[in-house]
Amino acid sequence: MSENIYALRSWMYAHKDSTGKVTDEFLNGAEIFMYQAGQTPLTKETGKMFCPCRKCKNTKFAASDTVWKHIVNRGFTPHYYIWFNHGEGDNRNEASGSNHVENVRNRDEPHLPSESVIQENHMLDHDRMHDMVTDAFRETTSVIEEVENVEGPNLDAKRFYEMLAAANEPIYEGCREGLSKLSLAARMMNIKTDHNLPEVCMDAWAELFKEYLPEDNLCAESYYEIQKLVHSLGLPSEMIDVCIDNCMIYWGKDAELLECKFCKKPRYKPQGRGRNRVPYQRMWYLPIKDRLKRLYQSEKTAASMRWHAEHDQKEGEINHPSDAKAWKHLNNVYPDFASNPRNVYLGLCTDGFSPFGMSGRQYSLWPVFLTPYNLPPEMCMEKELLFMSILIPGPKHPKRSLDVFLQPLIEELKELWSTGVQTYDCSTRTNFTMRAVLLWTISDFPAYGMLSGWTTHGRLSCPYCMGSTDAFQLKHGRKTSWFDCHRRFLPINHPYRRNKKHFRSKRIVRDTAPPYLSGEEIEKDIDYYGGQSTVVKGGNWHNPPNMPNGYGTQHNWHKKSIFWELPYWKDLLLRHNLDVMHIEKNFFDNIMNTLLNVPGKTKDNKNSRLDLPALCSRIELHIMNDGRIPVPIFRLSAQAKAALFKWVASDVKFSDGYVSNLSRCVDHQGQKFSGMKSHDCHVFMQRLLPFALAELVPKEVHEALAGNK
Repeated sequence: MSENIYALRSWMYAHKDSTGKVTDEFLNGAEIFMYQAGQTPLTKETGKMFCPCRKCKNTKFAASDTVWKHIVNRGFTPHYYIWFNHGEGDNRNEASGSNHVENVRNRDEPHLPSESVIQENHMLDHDRMHDMVTDAFRETTSVIEEVENVEGPNLDAKRFYEMLAAANEPIYEGCREGLSKLSLAARMMNIKTDHNLPEVCMDAWAELFKEYLPEDNLCAESYYEIQKLVHSLGLPSEMIDVCIDNCMIYWGKDAELLECKFCKKPRYKPQGRGRNRVPYQRMWYLPIKDRLKRLYQSEKTAASMRWHAEHDQKEGEINHPSDAKAWKHLNNVYPDFASNPRNVYLGLCTDGFSPFGMSGRQYSLWPVFLTPYNLPPEMCMEKELLFMSILIPGPKHPKRSLDVFLQPLIEELKELWSTGVQTYDCSTRTNFTMRAVLLWTISDFPAYGMLSGWTTHGRLSCPYCMGSTDAFQLKHGRKTSWFDCHRRFLPINHPYRRNKKHFRSKRIVRDTAPPYLSGEEIEKDIDYYGGQSTVVKGGNWHNPPNMPNGYGTQHNWHKKSIFWELPYWKDLLLRHNLDVMHIEKNFFDNIMNTLLNVPGKTKDNKNSRLDLPALCSRIELHIMNDGRIPVPIFRLSAQAKAALFKWVASDVKFSDGYVSNLSRCVDHQGQKFSGMKSHDCHVFMQRLLPFALAELVPKEVHEALAGNK
């Protein structure tokens, strides 16, 4: 396989020209594909193959003529550069073909082969864990056997392939192809997880299989053996004891301590003599190095890990993080890292959730995920390629102690940056030193404060304006307001800067936007104010008496984040990203609750009207002398509310899976929307709001909400 498979087969996605005509380049390439796919034993015998068009996506088994028509009319399914289902880098087709020949000769049932192929494909889809580990073995060995004078796997990769080969031996002599000790173990673990079965039950099933299968079978005799087999695949996990108050973790130099070095509370629960010691709390850590190495040991992902450097970028468009300024800035600052396209670019994401739902007991569980951005857009978000690295236990919210749990990951990231790890790339059949960089974090606004160390509440909560904010306290509402703080970001000659009527009354804005601070400047500020590391001071140290000098008045730094330990963190152009879906939901809730005048939720309340005269010149909204509150033009009438709810409940239809059933979110009795998820709010704002209120509110209100003007 060529190193730059994307360049050789770029014709696959040059389907039509600007006039909509299928290109000659595509037709010539498609003929080559059909010829190669037609050489597989299965296609030679049946005249059928998997259809790789955009609609069928290799899930339908069709005649060659039908496949040709689908390809010409629809084009190829995205990112099918390596033709796995058509005899390339895979021996499944040959096996299926031989099985088919035998079936036809013995049974004369022409439809049976395609059903068996589809059934096998269904089993493979159902067994994701088995796919994950066997893809590397099957594809890599087939490629290495075909090519001479290639560089062999390093010792670690060779050990993995040998172990995988042993685990993939048939579970007993004469069994159906594909049934191995590994596939059975993976399937049993899948069933245990899906149905929440206890280990005693799994032991019983293992004994049953061992007893009923033919003698000398390789079936595991207990669930413990199954765990050992899966663990030997080299994807380990660690359970690390945690202080009951989240002060520290018993890891590294502190692994042998018996009590917390900060709060002095014991590590273990009191137990009787002879019993195993049980810690009060544990976290789970899944090392990232081995998982990244596996991406290069499977040919399905190995070549794709260079996509970020080999794809064609359209000028002025950002279709992938590698097209963005932050990515290019890092490459310019560290050209030695960028010189190897196989180095890995990562993003970190975290958020908390309650595993017991809204009705269960209070419990906050925080997973930390890492995403490799080397892959194409359609692969980046596949759940198999989102690596959970840390699982922070509950029931307590980690709050400002989050850095305590990130220690193992940060140490591993530092190692991956400085020294890297030896990795075997099966797509090029070479060994190389893989390095990795953490580009940024992604979170909602509260979690941003936990990750960055900048408190996200109070007057100084804006992480861009920082100490130069124009925020102020509302006298009656008793909340911080950022009303009219945006005009300073406009061009200096913008007419809105001199507008005294439509913003804050009688106010002209001459201030410029706050200066952009580099990473080095931010780190110097943190050190200047005395920001302390959570790891050094303990997870519960960041309380008001211990805050840095000037906290809440000059700055909002409550700690020095653990991410500053990464040697490149200060050089990143963009260190933290906010999850727009969370922000959009809050924005949607505030808009709809105000339009619908939901009691206790609307922003148009008595206190806001009392604060209005000091801020705005909108006399028509001021409270009257007799205490009456004028009705604003943006508030929906009873008839308008009824029409809106009826329309959403009865007339709004979307494709299955596009959005929740919005009719269930309509609360006719409470005259409001409830139970809407973040994605539902996103769809409502982007697809419905631009025209939903066109006939229900005045034109100027509709244009402001719809963004039409």
